[in-house]
Amino acid sequence: MKKFFPNLIYLLLGLPLGVLYFVILVTGFSLGTGLSITIVGIPILVAMIFVTYILGDLDRTLTSKLLGVKIGKPEARPSNNDSAKSILVAQLKSTQFWKELVYLLLKMPLGVISFTIAVVFVSVSLAFILAPFILTYVPDAQMMLWNGFEIDTMQRAIMTSVVGIVLSVLSVPLINGFASLLGSISVWVLGKAE
Repeated sequence: MKKFFPNLIYLLLGLPLGVLYFVILVTGFSLGTGLSITIVGIPILVAMIFVTYILGDLDRTLTSKLLGVKIGKPEARPSNNDSAKSILVAQLKSTQFWKELVYLLLKMPLGVISFTIAVVFVSVSLAFILAPFILTYVPDAQMMLWNGFEIDTMQRAIMTSVVGIVLSVLSVPLINGFASLLGSISVWVLGKAE
């Protein structure tokens, strides 16, 4: 139970961070690629390589802090010289760069899934558990689980509350397991485990 709340926070942060990563990376790389026929495009692409590594570091740190997984930062691949073009070419040949970029772009659909799992299981469990209180203190509220099963008596509310308690007990290992799976993916993509 001690790891449940950091795992829940990690799953809830998946969607906003995934959207942020996607918007920054798609905008930056599209702009750099579109302007690559001018003198401005190459520096933007080089900057986006560094931005990709910075976002990877942010995700590495969040994963380490919230899930308790230690992820070693991979070594940066050196280029032959310090020109922008040679840095760009060296990084584009790096498999670590491509792994991080694809992972950060996939963080949005993974974030949608993780956010949905976290919100649905927690909110449905709480709503079911609170059914007797809702029936008592908000008697005008209409609670219906499906067509024909309306929670309008205290007996049905208590039965629904018991189902909510069982669902919440099942939600804890499900949320912890999904967070652990995402943590394992992060370790594999963002660096080697320490």
